[in-house]
Amino acid sequence: MRKTNEGPSPVAVLLPAAAAGVGTTLLLMLVGAILVHRGVLPEQAIAPCALVFLALGCAAAALLSAKRAPGGKFLWAMGAGALVFLVLLLVGVFALTQPVDVVRVATSLLCALVASVLGGFAGANMRNKKRYRHLKK
Repeated sequence: MRKTNEGPSPVAVLLPAAAAGVGTTLLLMLVGAILVHRGVLPEQAIAPCALVFLALGCAAAALLSAKRAPGGKFLWAMGAGALVFLVLLLVGVFALTQPVDVVRVATSLLCALVASVLGGFAGANMRNKKRYRHLKK
């Protein structure tokens, strides 16, 4: 019996990809914090490194969501990148009570969306293996 709803649901596509993107971003920020603490990375490099780490996390989320999405892969990729950005923004504002600088938030959003497009492009162009190619329908 075939399902009428083929393909994964939006929640099944976005949530694991966004969780992987947030995890990647936080892991990279932890590595950056360790490098700053050891004196390897100067304090002036914290803000640019944070943008790079955010971009890498959004690109990872976009790549995963575009790889798993049934169609409209760039929309899924942009959604995953925006979700990673939104989660990190909400955690920073509400949980950590950080002040909001509009220019910095806009710059971070722009970096996140550009990285999402690049990650989505990479994920959409990856070839899917035909696992059951030997079985005839």
